[in-house]
Amino acid sequence: MYGTRAFQPRSVFLVRVEARTDTPRVPAPEQPRADAAARPRGRSIGVLAALLVAVVIAIACTGGGSPPTTSPSPTFNAVAAATEGYSQKTFSFPPNRPPAIRSTAPPPPAALPANVPIKHVIFIVKENRTFDHYFGKYPGADGTTIGKLLDGTTVPLRPAPDVMSASITHGYWSGLFSIDGGRMDGFNTILGGEQLQGYTQFDRAGLPHYWDYADRFVLADHLFTSEYGPTLPEHLYTVAASSFGIMDNKTHHTDLPGRYCDDPHSSVPAFPQKLSASAQRRIMRLQNRLTDDHPKAMFAISGYLKKVRACLQIPSLPEKLSQAGISWRFYNSPQFPIGNVLLAFRRIRFTNLWNNVVESDTFLNDIRDGKLAQVSWVNPPAPYNEHPMLPHRDQSVCAGENWSVAVMNALQESPYWGSTAVVMVWDDFGGFYDHVDPPQYDIMGLGARSPALIMSPWTRRGSNPKGGSVDHHTYEFSSVLRFIEEIYGLPPLTKRDAQADPLTGAFDFSKPPDMHKLILPLRQDCPYGKHPPFTEHDNVVPGT
Repeated sequence: MYGTRAFQPRSVFLVRVEARTDTPRVPAPEQPRADAAARPRGRSIGVLAALLVAVVIAIACTGGGSPPTTSPSPTFNAVAAATEGYSQKTFSFPPNRPPAIRSTAPPPPAALPANVPIKHVIFIVKENRTFDHYFGKYPGADGTTIGKLLDGTTVPLRPAPDVMSASITHGYWSGLFSIDGGRMDGFNTILGGEQLQGYTQFDRAGLPHYWDYADRFVLADHLFTSEYGPTLPEHLYTVAASSFGIMDNKTHHTDLPGRYCDDPHSSVPAFPQKLSASAQRRIMRLQNRLTDDHPKAMFAISGYLKKVRACLQIPSLPEKLSQAGISWRFYNSPQFPIGNVLLAFRRIRFTNLWNNVVESDTFLNDIRDGKLAQVSWVNPPAPYNEHPMLPHRDQSVCAGENWSVAVMNALQESPYWGSTAVVMVWDDFGGFYDHVDPPQYDIMGLGARSPALIMSPWTRRGSNPKGGSVDHHTYEFSSVLRFIEEIYGLPPLTKRDAQADPLTGAFDFSKPPDMHKLILPLRQDCPYGKHPPFTEHDNVVPGT
């Protein structure tokens, strides 16, 4: 028989609930009442809504109480979570709900050999997909075709559409609710996912060329996103191996999303950088009980948050590369400004380093014109980043795949190919199902797995007849930074890249490179993007 408790996620506020110390304390589960059999399964939404309103009103009237002893005084007491939302349905727990068990162990120490023959690294960051969503059916990979629901049942993953006219919530809280303490059964509890919109996946027919690259190069099936989501903190990890406690996109803005240092009113919720070890352990325990003890666990975690301006005085790998005399460029889409994460770094935005930040449209030309930097970060032009939906447009995965093919074809036809490594990832889980429990390294993540293609003449050869292999090593976005750091002899930026595996399972530098080229045709079944030049202003599917 199902228990009397039920999970009812709602749109919430980030709030300071009460004064507290560092004493580890996890709210105890409610006990069933004697008359449970006569009651409906699940608390009423009205009761929970009333509780939320009462807490917010109380905080507004009292100033929120004393701050926790582990962090500075709060700069806000209640902030609407602008990018978050939760389903208003009622979800019941199964009768024998498994315990939350997540690994906290970092990957085993690993390092690249000396004198790696890679002279150019290209880090391509696309948008909002999971490994099972793209490669769950790929032979030999750790994938699944079945998804788990919170009530203990399972459903088959349905065929994914090329164009998706809705976006599922995929922020920090949504990521935690989806992971559900490692049970990986909460993807139907987040806003936009109630009708199982995230329980879909592609096969070879839907992603023929990405699967071709997996056949020929390396498919990494345990590369996790660095944080639970969303875009801003994930992209911070791709350039700095940290989000510096930031756990959401901007909560206030005067113009478009992004603009960071150029918007004096921008702010983001963040955990303090100097949380005690006991506070961090407490937050991690609460994260694993976020569903069981909702909303108390969320209130308790939110009590540690403060508001910071999205213009940071912190180091980044691009800055360190410049100091070492190593060339780099950051390619960004003007129509996707939230991904222009270097705009959030004061030491880049307000120095001559900003000259290295250019538009995505120029990337293909730089390859062909012999202007490729030693390290390139690439956010594709907005129509080709594979985001499920953007305002006034619906993105095509097929078109995004064509852009990737155009890039890979150009690289393989260029003099750069023999010394180049390409790593292609997707920045966050996008609300899509994945079945593998991420390691819990710290209060920020790891998040759900990203699809990850690693392509180079130096990739490790496997059992695939076309030469490719599936790499089962545990990676995250910081692994790519560690790879770059080891190639160029740079020290790590943070604990994350210091402990990250630098993609050791993806390459074999003990053998000659395989210079066989895989030049692929552009797909002609896409709604747009069938031909070059693949620009910001290409026609897309009109959005609703």
